[in-house]
Amino acid sequence: MTNIVVPTEASAASVGWRLGALYGPAIYGVSAAAVALPVAADRLHTAPATAVWILTIHALGLGVGAAVAGRATDIWGPPRTLRLGAALLAAGATLCAFAAILAVAVAGRALLAAGSGAMTATALTLAAGRPATQRPAVLARLGAAMALFSATAPLAGALAVTTSWRAALVLPALSLAALPLCWPLAQPRQRVQARVDWIGAGLLVVTAAGLLLTIQSTALDFPPPAVVGLVAGTCALAVLMDRHRRRHPDGFVPAVISQRRFVLAGLAGAGVYGGLFACVYAVPQLLTRLDYSAQDIGLLLVPSAIVAAVAARLAGRASGDAARRQVLVGVTALFSVSLLLAAWNHRPVALMGAATVGFAAFAIAQTTLTAAITAGVAPRQRGGALGLLNLMFFIGGAVGASACSALWQPWGLPVALAAVAALPAVAVVGAHAALSKAE
Repeated sequence: MTNIVVPTEASAASVGWRLGALYGPAIYGVSAAAVALPVAADRLHTAPATAVWILTIHALGLGVGAAVAGRATDIWGPPRTLRLGAALLAAGATLCAFAAILAVAVAGRALLAAGSGAMTATALTLAAGRPATQRPAVLARLGAAMALFSATAPLAGALAVTTSWRAALVLPALSLAALPLCWPLAQPRQRVQARVDWIGAGLLVVTAAGLLLTIQSTALDFPPPAVVGLVAGTCALAVLMDRHRRRHPDGFVPAVISQRRFVLAGLAGAGVYGGLFACVYAVPQLLTRLDYSAQDIGLLLVPSAIVAAVAARLAGRASGDAARRQVLVGVTALFSVSLLLAAWNHRPVALMGAATVGFAAFAIAQTTLTAAITAGVAPRQRGGALGLLNLMFFIGGAVGASACSALWQPWGLPVALAAVAALPAVAVVGAHAALSKAE
């Protein structure tokens, strides 16, 4: 059943901030939880290398959950997707609150990630479904909120750990607090009969999971035979999914993913996310070497959040593809240069400068590319398209963090940070092409 959202009389600013509050806590799932990882490993009686599954499962579940939930909003409508996401968040938070062993904590985090995926996908779908006159302003506020959550994640994690390490793990459940604010925006006005493509959904889930696990295989210390098997299996599943999509163009995997503009937009967003995830991973490490505490690092990032939020709002005022392209390309190029500068000069001002530009590029890319794809996708496939676009972004983020981690040991963190500066550079090319005149 497909639900079409009724535009309300709420102002664009109000809608954007409310949807940002629904989306934002999902960002805390990795950056904030990472602060609690050493304590969690000790309390769960496991090695830190094994406890990294607490972070990995969230990245995996969030990406897959967003892709599946995006299409679910097309088929079942936002209200039902929000109810499912809320149930998953509540169940995951409960498991984490009482987990005494790693397996239970990982299961709880998996449910939290899936619930967060539902919340993020629904937030983007609702933003994209606003009237064309409101949409740019709504997306600008949504991007500003995302920048605020991204930059405050380390501080939120550090403050939560002072209460309990479990509190840092369940921060994504804060999306539940925004649910009453967003529920009026998700009310349906029409129901259209639709058939659920369960085979397509299953192929999407396992293919995305295989791809994300392949990217994380270095951090997870998978043996070479397992990595080879994982790559082969993921490639085979991708081929099957593509064949299924061609035979069922109106199925769970929308046909829009084969469009040139969609692929380029995904490439651009993936490059920005990759650079940001690597930056968020490396900058705290480098600041820690300069004797900054977790709370100090979190406080240092607060001005970055403010600057990025303001930049996202200003970028939202750009009208037309040409103006948006210039803004995104310029900020993304600056992000690549700032990463190179931070790798060369480890002073706090250079590190915080890279983080600030990264958060701004992240927010602007999310809102600009979402608007570009929304304009070229039919409403009945919009949620699925945005969910898959978000999955591509998260895959890029996983690549950036994994590459930075893998290069750190043999070459050092500065070299690793300089290497991942190539990801925003690739995003410059993708953004320029994606925001050119649609074919």
